[in-house]
Amino acid sequence: MATGRVRTTLPFLLLLGTLLFAGAVASSRERGEQQREQGRHEWRGEESEEREQQQEQEEFSRRKPYVFGRRSFRRAARSEHGTIRSLRPFHEASQLLRGIRDYRVTVLEASPRAFVLPAHADAHSIGYVVQGEGVVTTIENGERRSYTVRQGSVFVAPAGAVTYLANTDGRRKLVVAKLLRTISVPGHYQFFFGAGGRNPESVVSSFSRTVQRAAFKTSSDRLQKLFGRQDKGVIVRATEQQVRDLQRHASEGGHAQQHWPFGEARGPINILDQRPTIGNRHGQLYEADARSFRDLAEHDVRVSLVNITAGSMSAPFYNTRSIKIAYVVDGEGHAEIVCPHLAQQQQHGSETQREGRRRSREREQESQDKSKQWRRRRQEGSESESEEEEQRYETIRARLTRGTLFVVPVGHPVVEVASRDSNLQIVCFEVQAQRNERVYLAGQDSVLRKLDGAAKELAFQAAQREVDEVLRAQQDKGFLQGPEQESQERRREGEEEEEEEERERGRRGRREEVAEMLLRMATEG
Repeated sequence: MATGRVRTTLPFLLLLGTLLFAGAVASSRERGEQQREQGRHEWRGEESEEREQQQEQEEFSRRKPYVFGRRSFRRAARSEHGTIRSLRPFHEASQLLRGIRDYRVTVLEASPRAFVLPAHADAHSIGYVVQGEGVVTTIENGERRSYTVRQGSVFVAPAGAVTYLANTDGRRKLVVAKLLRTISVPGHYQFFFGAGGRNPESVVSSFSRTVQRAAFKTSSDRLQKLFGRQDKGVIVRATEQQVRDLQRHASEGGHAQQHWPFGEARGPINILDQRPTIGNRHGQLYEADARSFRDLAEHDVRVSLVNITAGSMSAPFYNTRSIKIAYVVDGEGHAEIVCPHLAQQQQHGSETQREGRRRSREREQESQDKSKQWRRRRQEGSESESEEEEQRYETIRARLTRGTLFVVPVGHPVVEVASRDSNLQIVCFEVQAQRNERVYLAGQDSVLRKLDGAAKELAFQAAQREVDEVLRAQQDKGFLQGPEQESQERRREGEEEEEEEERERGRRGRREEVAEMLLRMATEG
């Protein structure tokens, strides 16, 4: 009997164990599936959030395709001693910016006594020192040139030239805004580090060991040791002695430029040392182009700094050939850009909606007389043609703060307004600068003033005298009194007029009192 029970119990226990094991496996699988599903939901959530952010940025780009905030820049390189931030290719941000698809903008921020490792790029680089001071070295055609730079300095690093720089200021950051003109792949650039190690990786390390040994005539162990040490990143910290050594080999940039085009002087130029091209109490414009700075001659770029006094504004103007890429280096304000393309896009969207409604009506009225349909289509066609003939504009109004970048295409009128609390400073890279003309729409040198009398009357449908009174009221040029200043001045003028009227009423009242007193005295006498 006992043996029978044992024989009966063993299969039962085996079956029970099998069921428990299967249940545990199923439970484990279920938990794993739940975790995977949860992971998929979390991944989908992150993906959805990224997609929403991308859609928001694309929507912003559609509404303001010429404006890029500080968050539009992405880190191209970073270490504990500095960063390099880069704006994505213009033509990828908006189809309206295909004209500058070969250009990129980067911003370097280097901590005190930071050193940017030597490298060359497959793009030309034009730099403007926004803040601080340092030393820039380029090696081109076998010749090494080192120059000191400071706020306002403009320097050029040609494609393929090995370039490195150091922040020689022990307290402040060195900030450099750069315009890059790409060569190999439109809108894309690469840096190549000859000197380096693991981070950044040296291009030498990418060659086979046999090639390395033959090229340097050195053992692989020594080469691996030399090219395997650096792991601090693109930007490292130099000692005070190393900074002094770099400074000792550098010459002051900008002083020899006055000999160009008669001499062979080269190196940076400081546009803040030049006389402003335009200047008054409302602002100043400093410029460097091929005529004043030889290194810009082959790049067809003008570099300028606009300094608008607090509460003032630039006179509305447009460029005849240049596309302006503007980067706000200090202050706050806003810009207004007049664009016909966005208005046409909106108009095209309205026409598409009208076309859809028209087709719907046609489907509903298929049974009606074809002649009526023909007349209706003809009428709608004439309406569409009249709408196409009407010129419309869209005004892009953008808030400007430090780090904002905006683009002004050829022919697009623009105005920049400084806030009442601070000056607004903008560095501008104007591409296609050769034979460009800056045409002002308001102010003493307004192009509208130069119209023939008959042209003024025909264009404005008003008498020439009336037109001239309006166009000649503004006596400043280049930089004008801003909207807030204008409002404050009008209020002051109004208050002064009220005070004068009050005084006049007082004087009139006193005269009337004296006259009344004299009349009473004469009557009593």
